[in-house]
Amino acid sequence: MKHYETMIIVPPTVSESELNSMVQSFSEDLKSRHGASEANVQVWGKRTFAYPIQKFTEGYYILCDYRSEKENTVSEFETRLRLSETIIRFMTIRRDIEEKAEERLKKKLLKRGKSGSVEEPVDYEGFAEEESDLD
Repeated sequence: MKHYETMIIVPPTVSESELNSMVQSFSEDLKSRHGASEANVQVWGKRTFAYPIQKFTEGYYILCDYRSEKENTVSEFETRLRLSETIIRFMTIRRDIEEKAEERLKKKLLKRGKSGSVEEPVDYEGFAEEESDLD
């Protein structure tokens, strides 16, 4: 079973009720129409963009996390997103490939004797002195 994530950006002019109905429809569509299992749709909230997109400087982020065995699930879902006028931008990634790559990297690091989760200590000596010079 393949694991996908689709990030969707909606303009800030969308009301809360419209946003909630969109989230509900995405979840229902993924499960019923596109054959996805374990469909989880979350609203990340309103965020500011690094650069304007279609003359908007901020928007609502929606994350759709789902699994599917069908080959055309992503293409059908993205077709629906393209036809919607309220969606600014979207992007889909395949998480199962990334998860496998992360596991291989962890195994390599453990084999070398390093752990990927622990950072090496940093020497902060003299840092306070540099900051006091700026005052």
